[in-house]
Amino acid sequence: MTHAPKSSAPPEIAVWLRELVANCLELPVDRIDPQVALTRYGLDSVRAIQLTTEIATKLQRTVPETLLLACPCVAKLESFMLELLSGETQSGDLCAMLPLDGADATLGRLLADSILPEDIWPEAVYNSGSGVRSNPENVLLTGATGFLGAYMLCSLLRSTSATVHCLVRQSDEAPLERIRRNLTKYDLWDERYAERLQGWAGDLQMPQLGLPPQGWAWLSQAVDTIFHCGATVNWVMPYDALRNVNVLGTQELLRLACQGRAKAFHFVSSLATCHTTSVVGQVTEQDESLALAAGNYLGYAQSKCVAESLVHRASERGLPATIHRPSLIIGARESAYTNTEDLLSSMICGCIAMRAAPNLDWVLDCCTVDFIAEAIVELSLTSTVPLRVSHLVNPARYHWREVVLWMNLYGFQQRLISYRQWLAELRIAASAPSHPLYRLRSFFLARPKAGCNLTLPELYEESRRNSVEAQITERELARLGLKCPALSVDLLEVFFSRLIKQGAVPAVRERLPSVDLHPIAKAEHVDLDSGFFESLLREHFGDNALHVRRLSKRRLSNQSSITTELASWRSSRRIGLWECCVEFAKSGEESTQELEFLVKVKPSDQQVIEVAEQVGAICDSRLGEMLCHHRDRLGILGCHTRELKVYSQLDQRFVAHVPRVYGVIENSEQSEWLLVLESLKQIKLMDSAHELAQWQPEDIEVVLQGLAQLHSVWFQRDAELSEQAWLRPPLTSDELEDMAGLWHALAEYSWRYFSDWVDAEACEVILNIVTEAGNWWKQLEKMPRTLIHNDFNPRNLALRMQDGAYRLVAYDWELATIGVPQHDLAEFLCFVLPQDCSQATITKYVELYRANLAVATGRQIDPVVWHTGFRLSLCYLILNRFPMYCLRHTFSCQNFLPKVIKTWWQLHKMLNAESNA
Repeated sequence: MTHAPKSSAPPEIAVWLRELVANCLELPVDRIDPQVALTRYGLDSVRAIQLTTEIATKLQRTVPETLLLACPCVAKLESFMLELLSGETQSGDLCAMLPLDGADATLGRLLADSILPEDIWPEAVYNSGSGVRSNPENVLLTGATGFLGAYMLCSLLRSTSATVHCLVRQSDEAPLERIRRNLTKYDLWDERYAERLQGWAGDLQMPQLGLPPQGWAWLSQAVDTIFHCGATVNWVMPYDALRNVNVLGTQELLRLACQGRAKAFHFVSSLATCHTTSVVGQVTEQDESLALAAGNYLGYAQSKCVAESLVHRASERGLPATIHRPSLIIGARESAYTNTEDLLSSMICGCIAMRAAPNLDWVLDCCTVDFIAEAIVELSLTSTVPLRVSHLVNPARYHWREVVLWMNLYGFQQRLISYRQWLAELRIAASAPSHPLYRLRSFFLARPKAGCNLTLPELYEESRRNSVEAQITERELARLGLKCPALSVDLLEVFFSRLIKQGAVPAVRERLPSVDLHPIAKAEHVDLDSGFFESLLREHFGDNALHVRRLSKRRLSNQSSITTELASWRSSRRIGLWECCVEFAKSGEESTQELEFLVKVKPSDQQVIEVAEQVGAICDSRLGEMLCHHRDRLGILGCHTRELKVYSQLDQRFVAHVPRVYGVIENSEQSEWLLVLESLKQIKLMDSAHELAQWQPEDIEVVLQGLAQLHSVWFQRDAELSEQAWLRPPLTSDELEDMAGLWHALAEYSWRYFSDWVDAEACEVILNIVTEAGNWWKQLEKMPRTLIHNDFNPRNLALRMQDGAYRLVAYDWELATIGVPQHDLAEFLCFVLPQDCSQATITKYVELYRANLAVATGRQIDPVVWHTGFRLSLCYLILNRFPMYCLRHTFSCQNFLPKVIKTWWQLHKMLNAESNA
């Protein structure tokens, strides 16, 4: 709300208001028709807020920021103001005038506007195929003076030999000068473009596009392809304010397309048309967006739904067409030139200015502008169907909270706070036009759905909106050899660097200090080239004449480990996973062999700890302090060398149940730690943590057999294990008690999630486990121990067929430590057992594993001690392991976690009931 102090006499409303509007729009008073919507005169969201503020100040009353949504023209503004001053209307009553239920209130108008006039029928048709031309001669492009339009224009000029005719809004500046200036702004202008460009002054919201009759007639006969990219992109204005440009403009372009020469029509829509609260499940390219409009509360998306419907109807009448629905658009992959006024850029810049980010469940689907432009042009010009709809999405996405974490590591201090708290701060911070979120205040503050207290951003949270599928489009893009650049920390760095250069955000003064790497390591590191693999394979096969003939490699997206990817970025090195395929010939052989490898380039332990501390600090300041204080006791210390040593074991009980190891490289002087492993292919249940229902009893039994073999290698060899320099001794009961502050901070933070998944009784039990940790740990540390995986769950294990039977293969051993074998067993069962498993089922697997371990070790294992150790292992999981998962869940949804916690609670209740019986 905009507030103004009370005072006395009312102004001369009509004169004052018209002068105010004219000054704001920079137009003569007599040019403004009181009955015409102000958006027709170029009113944008910034000027709308300025007008609202001036009106509130002049009236000395409080009026809603959404005033101009209810009163879009001078006449309606004047009427409301007179009623308000006369006392007939209270300022609060204005809420009744606003379109509270945006979709339902306008649905009738949407349906009416989606009817294509009967006079829009193609006069000419193509003789064969769909009619889409891959080699157009004359292209009409709208939106060339915009952000995406600039890149589409360049893509058209590069991909075709056509003359491109650009429809540009009328102004004092010549159309071609505006186009040249816009392309220069993004460093895209090339003088060679000039000879193939034609500019046309017009207006999308006017009949016949505001063109003179002769211009309209010439274009209808000369143009063979239309790309419609122009639109009013506004996240605040309602449908009625956007209708003239986005809907009627599309209708007029379809009219042009259907007159004279046969043409193809390519329409740029938005993925926002697919996000609705009225449909559950996935929206595909085959779904018509108008059917989703009933649950879509964004005026811009509604206008695009209607425009899409018009294109559909024109296609049914014989007009070849394509519709493209791009996701959010960010800067180009190389230059990252960015539209600083779009939603995402404004959101990021606004949060940086506020030093606070809202804790929203958003997954960011962003594509670079150059990819979107190229994809639209190529998909359009190669279409072989009468109507193609494409979903341009990024297969690799980040959660909003992951981006907030990255911003902190980059050097922009961000508090992650509740959305309601953030809104309260936004009202104060974004009160001046210079603030990046000033013109978007209504988007964040308005509650568009009747009877619902949620704002638009909350309606767009992952748990409330439907999902979008893009399989058809992805197949077509693959056929064309087009691949969307993955959203990665490297791309984020380019994006943020450009925001700084463009002056949208301040330069970072103090970046978080990074780990001091050896100088050589900063400049050089192991090259995964043919020479590297040739040397590796020569040693592996004992063949000094072995020759590598071909090598291909690609870096795998490490979406499952934001910590590793961030650590990689922090060190400016290629840490992470690489998939490599090597074709080689052994000495004396003409034929070649092929091997696939997974190369794991590891970050240092200090880099991982640094990121973990930042994660904790953003989640909760006290938790961050505790993680920092106990950083050497978190189990991360030494993780970069520990996994290398684990994989160096030669005991066949271990080797048989891990990936084949081809090379281990440890060079601490140059900060290089690499593992070269076999690439696991055709493996059953690999990466199945998000599909836990796939696990069957026979699969669980195979894992328990293999795990017993792994645990048997070091079982009851505590003294030898403790002498290994690569293993940190396990926590003592005194150390565990000294860490009480950390355990309580973790419990308090994780309970915000646990309380949604288990009942209040569980809270009391967990609190007691935390409080009594020192006591029950004393019992646990007296029990037989071994080398445990310490991250043993379906994220890091699978089954592979060998000699006609399935066998466990376990990987990712960086957290390996000394502990009771029941720990790995308990974690695994929490993942794979049903959340309502019976006591008999639990006992069956606990006993089965005890029997397997007894056979593997040749030792008797006391059943009472064994069951006690299992119950206490459950305590340690809820003290440490599962709360740590909650920290990650904050930034990247771990959809398996609710089920795991529910199963943990079932196991704990059942086993304690058995113990007390």
